Amino acid sequence: MDQKVLKRLVESISKSVNSFKKSEIECLIRIFHNVVGRGDVKLANVGLDRNTFRVILHSIFGMTDDVLMNRVFFAFDKDNDNYINVKEWVKGLSVFLRGTFEEKLKFCFEVYYFNGDGYISRERIYDMLKNSLHQQSPEEETDEGIRELVDIALKKMVRINKL
Repeated sequence: MDQKVLKRLVESISKSVNSFKKSEIECLIRIFHNVVGRGDVKLANVGLDRNTFRVILHSIFGMTDDVLMNRVFFAFDKDNDNYINVKEWVKGLSVFLRGTFEEKLKFCFEVYYFNGDGYISRERIYDMLKNSLHQQSPEEETDEGIRELVDIALKKMVRINKL
């Protein structure tokens, strides 16, 4: 890995990512480089495809829901080229791991927002939570618990909007 290219990339990314120190950004770039595994091309011109990213989400973060993993991929892939480049990787992890409440809220909206009307329906939130949570109790109890969780979350969001 060319050290000059790495240093320039760290400097460039650090201007737009405040939640990581430069040393942490460098580590994330090195991880990205190792995962992509291409030593013969410039770091800024390669990317993680959806399947590789899904493997990372599953093995590191324990995600198992296919729809959710795809939506997280698209939330990271800001330029919509079906690859996550190194800048998208670091910026996405910045929000995912250390983002402010507002940044994480916006990220969640990007993940769960589907239909283009500017809203996420109660039913959509319910479906996504139901698919994401492990079922450890009878179906009926789980469904009621998820409905209660959705109601609580929506009430808190309404209170936040009124502030």
